[in-house]
Amino acid sequence: MTNEAERPREAREERLQQLVQAQRLAAGLTVAAVVLALVAPFGPQPNDRLLALLVALPLLALLFVIAWRDRFRIGLGAGSAQANLAAPCAAAACALFARTWLDLNLVSWLPLIAFALSVGLIFLVAAARFESNLRRRWWRLIAAAVITAAYAFGVLGQFNQRLDGSPQSMLRSRIVEKHLGHSRIATYHLALAPWGPFDTVTDATVLQDLYERLEVGDPVCVRLRDGAFGIAWFTVAACR
Repeated sequence: MTNEAERPREAREERLQQLVQAQRLAAGLTVAAVVLALVAPFGPQPNDRLLALLVALPLLALLFVIAWRDRFRIGLGAGSAQANLAAPCAAAACALFARTWLDLNLVSWLPLIAFALSVGLIFLVAAARFESNLRRRWWRLIAAAVITAAYAFGVLGQFNQRLDGSPQSMLRSRIVEKHLGHSRIATYHLALAPWGPFDTVTDATVLQDLYERLEVGDPVCVRLRDGAFGIAWFTVAACR
């Protein structure tokens, strides 16, 4: 009888220990994600390892939720004993979105934006249907959808460029203006005379060393590629 009476208490203690460990892991992931998010805008670019970590963190959080549903969750707000992994997901998604938006040169942003909005809308509809608690707090639902869309934007944008095996087309242009970005994050831009698919002056993001070497009026070579997912992108280099 004594052993049988102690079993529920042992089960509760084991459950409490599991939740404490889960909370510690969630706190560690949150700290890691926040550090990455703070480093991402200001570190040297491109940084493949940093981008890989930003992509992996939300996927890792999702795996934790799938594997240990009773210990982890991804949700907005408190009220549950489960460890919440929403903060690291949000930090990684926002940093990945920012780096994609600031670094990539696309012929058209519309396909990437349309994909991100579609993913966010699908999440919004699915969450509203299956998560009744979110329906009562609509602002949390919208916030989660925006974060999901930001992550989708970053992932597709980065993979479209990094998995691209298409041949490049080399075109020529010249610099008509140089300017820094308008945000607190240091970005370097060259305004290029009409070239290839553009019949007007277009803005291109470049690395700092190239920005400092080139001057207004200098010729540049533009490398245009189709993109792994059909979203054309380009880079700018000094002509030899």
